[in-house]
Amino acid sequence: MIHLTRRSVAAALLLAATAAAFGGAPAAPQPPAPPVAWKHYLVRSPATGKIERFWVGRAAALKADGKYPTVYFLPGLLDTEDHWKAALEPHLGRHEMVAVCPSVGGGAWFMNSPAQPWMKWGDFLTDELRAFVEANYPASHAKGQRGIVGISAGGHGALYHALQRPELYGAVSVLSGAMELRGYAGQVGLEYWIGPRTPEAMPLYAERSVIAIASRQDGPLPFNLNLEAGDKDGALAQMVMLRQVLDRRQVPYDWTVAPGGHDWTFWKSRTPAQLAWFDEAFTRNRQEGRFPEEPPAASVAPLEVLKDLPDVALTQEATRRLRAEWRADDGRRISVTGLPPEGAPLALNDPKAKEVRLKSALDARGHGAGLHLYRLTVTAGTPLEKGGSIALTLRLVNGRNMGLVSMPAATLPVPDGQKDRRVEWRARLALEFKEPDPLRGGIACGLQVFGADGTPAGDPLVGKAKPGSANAEFWPIAPEAQAEWTFTLPPEKGVGLAAVYDVRLEVEPPGE
Repeated sequence: MIHLTRRSVAAALLLAATAAAFGGAPAAPQPPAPPVAWKHYLVRSPATGKIERFWVGRAAALKADGKYPTVYFLPGLLDTEDHWKAALEPHLGRHEMVAVCPSVGGGAWFMNSPAQPWMKWGDFLTDELRAFVEANYPASHAKGQRGIVGISAGGHGALYHALQRPELYGAVSVLSGAMELRGYAGQVGLEYWIGPRTPEAMPLYAERSVIAIASRQDGPLPFNLNLEAGDKDGALAQMVMLRQVLDRRQVPYDWTVAPGGHDWTFWKSRTPAQLAWFDEAFTRNRQEGRFPEEPPAASVAPLEVLKDLPDVALTQEATRRLRAEWRADDGRRISVTGLPPEGAPLALNDPKAKEVRLKSALDARGHGAGLHLYRLTVTAGTPLEKGGSIALTLRLVNGRNMGLVSMPAATLPVPDGQKDRRVEWRARLALEFKEPDPLRGGIACGLQVFGADGTPAGDPLVGKAKPGSANAEFWPIAPEAQAEWTFTLPPEKGVGLAAVYDVRLEVEPPGE
């Protein structure tokens, strides 16, 4: 492990517990950390125009009337607020600080969006969330006792806001930071939040790239800075780029390379070291009288705290079209992948034939509200005379295979009959993006099975991604809906042996 650091001896002792993980001498086992008091919040943010989620945690023994340091922990782009909370849980109780763990915020890269003015996630972080925490927790208002840390895209967000708002943070740490924003232009949600990778949009990326901002920085940084990465970390090269910029300007910082990659196994292993670094930075700021100023209180309305996420449901029009009589006219066919030409077997007692998993890319994409309907026709068969059922489950994911909606299992009946018979089932799928868009309005999905006479068989099955949920937040990162179809034999009343021979998926023709 490589350290270039100003850490004190006391901080080094706190780090000793992690030495064994990096090949050093075994450390004496530490007693369990004191308990941590956590609270999870759902709030409606005027700055982002949507529901935000975050955890606030502190050692349960902290005095309610104290003024303790506060650290904001930004996750990675594909993470939730739960990731940092889980990493901090075994260690936070040993430290006198308040930890704030926000969610990703719809993949907005932790900043205000120039392309979608309603999304001001940076204002939520630096003004609304700060005001909420400092009004409801024993948190110091002094700049020297306020810190921020992020991993991956969150590392970029942490340093970005520290540079943009120099009055706020006295200690900043970047762990495996994705530091060159221009390298991600037009990807992972940025096409929506900033713009496509075009000559016209690139200046917007340059204005927001930490590498570019740091290269324009004059004089010393207005905060303590810590940089860490893994020796097999995909972000190591970008962290080295940042170091080169800082070195050219003779800016001091702490630097650590430890064994690990770009994943939570590495980041969890570094959590004790992160907390120790912040402890030492806050202590040094107090002892040396560094950054004692308190920034003006944010002039924002208090966040509205919600008890639950608001529900979503299919509209009457979506339900009507979902249950409309089945018609035989052809619609535009959508490819379904994963089914061999000869069909795929299903058998309860054969692990290799436990399930049939198929996938199709739907044409529901983009960011606007809308209703999309599809028709599914399944042909299956069994060599047995005795009937039973086959179960069909549906999972909707975005273009990066991140879960959006999981549906309850539908039952497809197979009646008794002759050997080697085949049966056909029909079902209609309705996918509805709520107003004004899937991120703020949520997603509702319905699956209606039809009988042989073309009329609905039972009620539709419904799945939801509620506004404010992690599932809804995943949509802007890769707004391309994909359906995963899984056929299984239920343990009770399932067909003994079966096979799926054909699956046909069509876009519902207009006018239904």
